[in-house]
Amino acid sequence: MIAKVDNVWSLEGFVTQNNAQAGINAGFIGLGQGGGKIVDALASIKNPKNDQQVYPCIAINSNLGDMKNLKNIASRFKYPLVGYEKGVGKDPQTGRQAFLENGERIFDAIAEVMNQVDVIFVVASMGGGTGTGSINELTDAISRYLGKPVIAITTLPRPNEVESLNAYNAMAELVPKLGEIETDDNGRSYRLLESLIILDNEKIVNDHIQDPEVQGITWDYYSNYKVASILHEWSVLTSLESDYTVDAADLYNHILLAGGVITFAKKKIDLDQFKNKDDLIAEIISTYRGKNVLANGFDYENDMRSMALVVVMPRERESELNQDTLEIIRTEIKKELPHINFYPGSATSGSKRHAIVYTMANMAGLPERAKNLRQEAEQLQREREARERQASGFNMGDKLESQNRIGGKRGPVGSNPFSKQVAASSEESTARPANNPFKNPFKK
Repeated sequence: MIAKVDNVWSLEGFVTQNNAQAGINAGFIGLGQGGGKIVDALASIKNPKNDQQVYPCIAINSNLGDMKNLKNIASRFKYPLVGYEKGVGKDPQTGRQAFLENGERIFDAIAEVMNQVDVIFVVASMGGGTGTGSINELTDAISRYLGKPVIAITTLPRPNEVESLNAYNAMAELVPKLGEIETDDNGRSYRLLESLIILDNEKIVNDHIQDPEVQGITWDYYSNYKVASILHEWSVLTSLESDYTVDAADLYNHILLAGGVITFAKKKIDLDQFKNKDDLIAEIISTYRGKNVLANGFDYENDMRSMALVVVMPRERESELNQDTLEIIRTEIKKELPHINFYPGSATSGSKRHAIVYTMANMAGLPERAKNLRQEAEQLQREREARERQASGFNMGDKLESQNRIGGKRGPVGSNPFSKQVAASSEESTARPANNPFKNPFKK
């Protein structure tokens, strides 16, 4: 059986192995249209053993039409922002206000639905109004009052003056939370935001157009399925039996809950093309540099803090990647990135010839597009202002006086000429005042 996201995007075969299960106990909250779509994709993932939804999921939105299109999140877990059901028109301030006015009801629902999870992912597309305006409020509320660690997933819009500006302002408020440590009433310290995952829509659109992994879907679904699949495959990887495993505790303590930006890479390798072990090792190590799933432009040498790397080998060829090989990989990684904490592991699958390499890294810096988001928004604003200065405008000149006026102001004369009650004679009509049957539409 092939597991799929939304019955469209195929997951790797190891997710349905007998010993496979989700090792990361997470819940997902989608804010606005974009966040809701991503979380709806995650809600479609089912446990192959009982066909039950793997992750608890909630959608929050101001636009009822957007929420109706979510087909995998049950209606009872869709929460409209009452009073703003037609949307907020890409206005983050209105989106924030809409969320605050509905916050008490929504927070109670989150506390109930997410009671048993270990970590909550808050997901929003930056650039619009609802998700952009509410993500900071919800992140703070969950961290401070629910006591659950929060990981944010945000998407950067394609360059657009309004959306880039909205995205920059929201991210400028969100990103510093990665370093904001607070203390609860019991004296326990926590971060307002444990980590941040960034999807660059510009990169994802280009990837989809140049080399689509699945035919017949638009780029936005490609993006949603991409992030849902990589998160679930990593979750399952932590549960696979292996002598060299990277378990969920490793990911929590050293990657996911370590106060940084998370980047993912994935590469499928045809083992038959590598007769030399050194070449295979080099190919495995290169994965983190060039096969990023969600965003590009990270400074690995200066910003990487820690990285997990798992190689899923064909079961019949497991011996080609033993503990000695993993130690060689560790040594080579240390040469390239001497200051990071490195966690290698391996697992097996039913493939015959392909290995799959996964990396997940915690970064102390942003991807290039996010770093330059302010400059992008400012440049788009300057370009608009330049276009407006060059535009022909709306000046039509002063009014012209007519030279052919025959008479002055005239009023209604006589009654309706099409009325059946026409005066008996012209003398009678002249003798009586005219009865005007028309009603003035402007009379109050």
